[in-house]
This record gives sequence, structure tokens and C-alpha cells, in this order.
Amino acid sequence: MKSLLANLYHGRHILRTMVVKDIKSRYAGSLFGPLWLLITPLYQILLYTLLFSTILKVRFDEGAGTSSFVVYLLAGMIPWLFFSEATMRGISAFIDNAHLIKKVKFPMEVCVFTVVLSSAVTFLIYMVFYLAMLIFMGVLNLKTVSLFILPITIQVLLTLGLSFGLGSLAVFFRDITQATGMVLNLVFFLTPIVYPTTSIPERLRGLFNINPFYFVVEISRSALIRGRMPDMVSVLYPSVFALAVFFAGYYVFRKTKEAFKDIL
Repeated sequence: MKSLLANLYHGRHILRTMVVKDIKSRYAGSLFGPLWLLITPLYQILLYTLLFSTILKVRFDEGAGTSSFVVYLLAGMIPWLFFSEATMRGISAFIDNAHLIKKVKFPMEVCVFTVVLSSAVTFLIYMVFYLAMLIFMGVLNLKTVSLFILPITIQVLLTLGLSFGLGSLAVFFRDITQATGMVLNLVFFLTPIVYPTTSIPERLRGLFNINPFYFVVEISRSALIRGRMPDMVSVLYPSVFALAVFFAGYYVFRKTKEAFKDIL
């Protein structure tokens, strides 16, 4: 852990430059440029609200924490978009930066942190609009909103661990990138994002309970819209799981990084 922090400190200027470059490259050549960072999240939130609240008028019972489907949906969808995008890009980070790794000596941890921080910018913009919507609707619970830091921390640790571990292995076995996309697609449907937890059959509860992102989404909803403290198991299990993935992933990275230049 000390080596990671030291490498990030020494590579902080490179990290900042790469994050800015990564964000700008998404909108290079477009008329509105970085304004799309604001336009896209606002458009999607308004679209979901219009579709599910006004046109389809989908409603949940109060057991879901809110009767508004779009409020329930976005509480899970926004964290998932951040996790899935950052993880997929993180796993490809070393391959995508092969030209730098082979020619320039710099802390390679920067490659992973660049895509995570870049994706975090979009995530934070989504959250600003979502929180504004919750305030406007009178749904946001100010007493527990600070607990939202828990699921954010868990998913960042998961993302970093998977990016370092699978990203290192992907340098040697390129099929890992495609396989990860398929697994993430499965995890999405094993997470109650587009359906309420009450609809999960009792016989399948065990399968859902081993999915750490299930707890990430539930803690997010508890903090933002239910106004309830999550129970100890809901916090402890995904936290321990995320820490284990993070340290295991970084261990794999440290053991394999010296061979990167020869393979890439």
C-alpha cells in the first residue's frame, strides 16, 4: 500500500495530465466539447423521468423505499454505470497505454487511476443532477446522505482491484477483456437495479447475497432515499470483499508488471 501511494505521489503530475487528456479526448472535434459532460447526464436523467414517471407511470410499493420508479432506478443505475465503465476501461488501461509503457518510465499505476478518475468525473456530474432531482421531489434524506460515501468507497476499491488484477492478466491473455464484459452483464441482472428486491425469489436469495454490488446498490438507496442505517452485514461483507479484491489485484500487478514491456 505504501508503494502504491508513493508511486501515485511521484506520478501525480502525469496523472493529472492524463486525466485531463482522457476527458478532452472523448469530445475532441465536437462542437460543444466538454459541455457534453453536462448535457449527456442531464439528458438521460430527464429522459428516464419523462419515460417512467410521466408516460409509463411506473410505480413501486413503499417497500422499495420510494413509489417513484425513476428515483429507485437511478439510485442503482448511476453507481453501476460508473463501476462498469471504470472497470472495463481499467482492465484495458495497460494495453491502451502500451505506447507509453514501452517508451516512458513512469509509475504504471497511473494508467488505472487515470480511467477511474476520468469515469468518476462523469459519475459526480450524474450524482449532482440526481441529488438535485431528489431535493426537488422532497425525497432526499439529509440525515443519512453522508453514508453514501460507504458504497462509493466499496465500488472504487472493487474497480481498482479488478483493474489491476484482470488488467495485468489481460496483457498476457487478451480474452479476459471480452469475458469480463460478459460477467459484468450477468452481475447487472443479479443486482436489483431495474426491479425491486421484493421480487427476488426466496430460493435465489443466496445467489444474490454473494454479489457485493447488490449491497452497494442497497446501501446507496438506504442512504439517499430510505433514510435508514444499513445493517452491519450489508456493510461488512462487501467491504471485506472489496478490500480482498483490491489487495489481490494489486499483488498480481506487482508480480507481473516487469514483464509488461516485453509482452506489450
